[in-house]
Amino acid sequence: SKRFLHVSDHTTPHVNYYDKVQPLMGHVQSASQKHYVPQTCVSLDEMVVRFGGRSQHTYRLKGKPTPVGYKILALCDAGYTYAFLPESRISQAKEVPTQGAVDDERLSMTGRKVMHLVEQLPFDTHVFQRVHG
Repeated sequence: SKRFLHVSDHTTPHVNYYDKVQPLMGHVQSASQKHYVPQTCVSLDEMVVRFGGRSQHTYRLKGKPTPVGYKILALCDAGYTYAFLPESRISQAKEVPTQGAVDDERLSMTGRKVMHLVEQLPFDTHVFQRVHG
């Protein structure tokens, strides 16, 4: 018989794809935010977690060091990931929790994800700059 690691209660129904790993992701994020205070300049970028199997939620990004995998929008500072939000090619797969500016219907889904991550910062003032490198 095979044994599998379950990071959530497999007897409860899951609404979206990332619900099963949400308790683990939440624990990692709360520990990250508890033990680290970011500097005043942080960056928001996408990360790709390598995945070689089949999933309708993975992305194929040509020219990236990790071309195939799960895409994660991350708020980072000096090599440290402070907060993150997984993305999916299926729009209904992950909804952004609505609170504050995230609830603004004028924002795109990407804009809501950015605001959700930025609102987790321990700062009161946020300045946005778009830098292309």
